[in-house]
Order: sequence, then C-alpha cells, then structure tokens
Amino acid sequence: GDSQFLAKLIAFPKERINDETCELLAPYFATPDFNPEDAAKASNAAVGLCGWAQAMVTYHEVAKVVDPKIMMLRAAEAELAAANKEKQTAEDALAVVQSKLDAMQTKFEFAMGEKKKLEDDATATQYRMDAASTLINALAGEEVRWTEQSKQFDLQIQRLTGDCAMASSFVSYLGPFNKEFRDLLCTRDFYGDLFSRGIPVTENLDVTRFLVEESEIGEWNLQGLPMDELSIQNGIMTTRATRYPVLVDPQGQGLAWIKKREEVNAMKTTTLGDKNFRNHLEDCMSFGKPMLIENIEETLDPILDPILEKRIVRKGKNAIIVLSDGKEVDFSDSFALYCTSRLPNPHYSPEFSAKTLVIDFTVTMVGLEDQLLGK
Repeated sequence: GDSQFLAKLIAFPKERINDETCELLAPYFATPDFNPEDAAKASNAAVGLCGWAQAMVTYHEVAKVVDPKIMMLRAAEAELAAANKEKQTAEDALAVVQSKLDAMQTKFEFAMGEKKKLEDDATATQYRMDAASTLINALAGEEVRWTEQSKQFDLQIQRLTGDCAMASSFVSYLGPFNKEFRDLLCTRDFYGDLFSRGIPVTENLDVTRFLVEESEIGEWNLQGLPMDELSIQNGIMTTRATRYPVLVDPQGQGLAWIKKREEVNAMKTTTLGDKNFRNHLEDCMSFGKPMLIENIEETLDPILDPILEKRIVRKGKNAIIVLSDGKEVDFSDSFALYCTSRLPNPHYSPEFSAKTLVIDFTVTMVGLEDQLLGK
C-alpha cells in the first residue's frame, strides 16, 4: 500500500468538504455493514478509516454552523479594535482638554478669591467711611467749644509757671497755719507777688484741686482722713512735701490716718523714749519701711538731724547716711518718717521748722462743721 496514506489522512483539507461529497457518502453510511464492528472483521485499518470518514462528515455538519459564527466573531473583533482605537484617541483628546480645564478652573478660583477679598476690603472701607462721616457730622457742632477750649488750654499753659510757684509755696510754707490764714496768704501775698512781677498766674487758684485728683481724695477718706478742706490740704502737704512732716495733732485725726494709710507698708510706730528707738530707726531706713514717732515735744533727738536734712551719700548703687555719732547706716529711698505731737500750740524753733514740715491738724469749729456736713 501507500506508505504516505496516514500522513495524507492527517493533512486532508477538511475545509474543502462540501454538501455534495457528503451526499455521495450518505448511501455508504446507510449500508448495514458500514460500522466499526463489521469493519473490524476485515482489518483494524478499516475500523479507523470508517471512523475517520464519519468524523469528516460530522465535522462538515458542525462547520456549516460554526464557520459563519467565527467569521462574524472576527468581524466583530475587528470592529471592536477599531472602536477601542477611536475611544483611546478620544480619551487622549479628553485628557488634554481636561488638563486645560483644570488649569482654567484653578485660575478662576484664584480670581474669585481675589474678587472676594477686594469686595470685603471695599465693604470694610465703605463702613469706615460711613462711620467717619457720621462721627464728623455728629462732632461738627463741637468745633466752637473745642476752639474755645483750646484757647483756654493755651492760657492755662501760659499760667502754669505761676500756678506751680503758688502751689509750691503753699506746700512749703503754709503748713503751720490754719485754713483762714492759708487762704489769706495765697490770695493776698502769693498771688499779689506773682502779679506784681508780671508772672502769669490763675486768679483765685484752687490749690487743692490743682495738686490732687478727686480719686486720691476719696482714697484718703477711706483711710480715715476727714473730708473738710483743711484736712485735704494737710493730706496734700503730708504726701507731696520733700521734708518729713511733723503733725500738730491734738485730736489724733492725722495720727489715725497715717496709721491706716501706711498699714500695708508695715509701718513701725515708736516714741523718742523707746529704748529700742535707735534699732527701729536703723531697720526702717535700711529696709525702706515707714516709721512713725508719736507724742514728740518741741524738740527731736539730735541723732535724727542727718536724716531730717537728708545727708545722703551715694556709694555706687547703695545709699548711706552717717548718723550724728559717726555710724554709717544703709538708706532706702522708700523710707518715710512721720512725727506727731499732741501739744495744742507747740513752739518750734526756726531750725526745727526748716528741717521738717510742720502741719497743723488741729480741728477748728469750722473744720468740725465741715466734717459733720461731709458725713
């Protein structure tokens, strides 16, 4: 036989089988003996050839159904590939457009933010302009008063030299006198002298209100100082003078006020006869605490002379006072010294009055009436 017969069967072009060939084979397949069992009686090769022929016919029948579908599938895949290519091209174009859109959106948002900021600034500026216009219109009527007040301030500044001179004289020299004599000296002698010298000064100057605020007077009152005019003047002299005050205080009103006022500063109260007087004095000067000497007579201990005269010596950052016996004691600028006397009419020497500021706290009938009315 043909040695290439099997290879030809394997390479047989089964796609060329047509219906006509299958019709020609149909009578053979219909014969009763065309089956594998009868073919096996002839030879094993006949069994295989029988099966191959039937398989070829079966393949042709299936191929008639499947081949159109395969062709349709290939056509659809080609269309899909073309559509995907068009889609990719469109997506690429969309990405470019979207990138430009995002950039434009960013610029738009920035521009809107700037616009909002400018609108807010414009609104705030308009509000301030409206408020300023309202204020200007409301204060337009004050122009006359302000102009007049400005002129008064100019005159007050011109009179300030004379007013300060009168106030200084009041504090320095009028402490020992009663209120009536103080008023007489201010209005007659002090004012007259300044006027005669051509120094501008306020006529009928209220020295009390010139030297102290109402709030401070109220604080003194809470500390126990009476509200009459004499007591307020005494309070000014006690707190404003550069010399240490000596209070002529038979009724004890000034003493009570000083104790209450200096209570927060841990003031030391003593007398000249106290055996520890020297120690108290040195401690108060060193630590800057106030000191009160009660019930003095018409003289003071000579050891106080350097303190009353403020013979302060500066050594670097420290300050000392050399006492009468030659001892050096540290001195603090916050140190304060008060002296009180119960004598109703003491006679102090000129030297004593020059070293200290004598202040008359004696309550008169007029002062008592003012105190009672003030309550």
